[in-house]
Amino acid sequence: MRERESYIDNIRVFLTMLVILHHAAITYGAPGGWYYKEEADGFAAGLLFTVFVSTNQAFFMGLFFFLSSYFIPASYERKGESKFILDRFKRLGIPLIFYSLVIAPLTIYTAIAHQYPELSFKDYYLNREHWIEVGVLWFTAALLLFTCIFWLTQRFRDKRDFSPLPLPGNKSVFMFAIALGVISFLVRIVFPIGVTLPPFGFQLAHFPQYIALFTIGIIAYRNQWLPALPSTRGKLWLWLAVGLVFIGFPCIYILKFITHTEVDAFFGGFTIQSFVNAIWEQLLGISIIVALLSIGKYKWNNQSRLLKELSRSAYAVYIVHPLILVCISILLKDFSMNSLLKFAISGISAVAISFMAGMLLVRIPIVKDVV
Repeated sequence: MRERESYIDNIRVFLTMLVILHHAAITYGAPGGWYYKEEADGFAAGLLFTVFVSTNQAFFMGLFFFLSSYFIPASYERKGESKFILDRFKRLGIPLIFYSLVIAPLTIYTAIAHQYPELSFKDYYLNREHWIEVGVLWFTAALLLFTCIFWLTQRFRDKRDFSPLPLPGNKSVFMFAIALGVISFLVRIVFPIGVTLPPFGFQLAHFPQYIALFTIGIIAYRNQWLPALPSTRGKLWLWLAVGLVFIGFPCIYILKFITHTEVDAFFGGFTIQSFVNAIWEQLLGISIIVALLSIGKYKWNNQSRLLKELSRSAYAVYIVHPLILVCISILLKDFSMNSLLKFAISGISAVAISFMAGMLLVRIPIVKDVV
């Protein structure tokens, strides 16, 4: 990767660490589905976990889709149509199959074995209800789907040269975030947050952002938007993001209090709560994404040897971290300690061990060709 784009790899490492911490927070009381969960041991801990995962959910997977699609046009042009799509199926399809057949069953069995000591792994594996368990690799499945759509659309794309589109201004970005919030609200009338579609576990409530940012990643590459991104833009959007977290989130909680509604009203349906939450979420997500890309470009655009290794192993880490985090959580389950402390211990340990495992995995010849 060219030096001027090192910050993209660095951001990807940061996002991978954040995914692990996000799942650690869900483990100890934050809302969301996970393989192994414990209750938060107090209102303060539960609130902090909720703010943390809500902030993450607003941007981190959307930014993953943006970064994943950003280099797709270059890869397509360099490899050619056939080699490109075969490479995508190898790098995305093989991990999906391996996760479903190996990592997911091991992770689920580890999470439930203490409840069913008489159940052997063999019995669980042969008699499990679902044979397609992609877990966190729903992202990989969605990325493969989006990539196939991109591949098909290239046959109809006009190849003539066009004048590049200028980098959108702050007002355009703001209006885009609002529009994304409105679309998310409309989708959530039918598919509220938490409703997943089998067999890949897609939460369509969040897909407007994922589809939009995957598409914008391609447009941004072709029009060289990231090289044109000014450093001053990051500060403005960072302050907006801070305000949305520390002022916006309390306002949402006040809305819940004064309307005497359950939290489910914020997840979907034709409610004012869902509308406010969708607008807040997308404004926050786009603010953080713009701030990270802009500030990262100017402040985090070099890599040490360690960062290069972490970057190279990030995809492998994403694949194996659920099993590692669940193993650590099970080891800690009988220790009497504050849930925030458990989160810190398990989260930091899972980040460290997952990246060590990832760095070892990408040194294995058969593995490094895939991840």
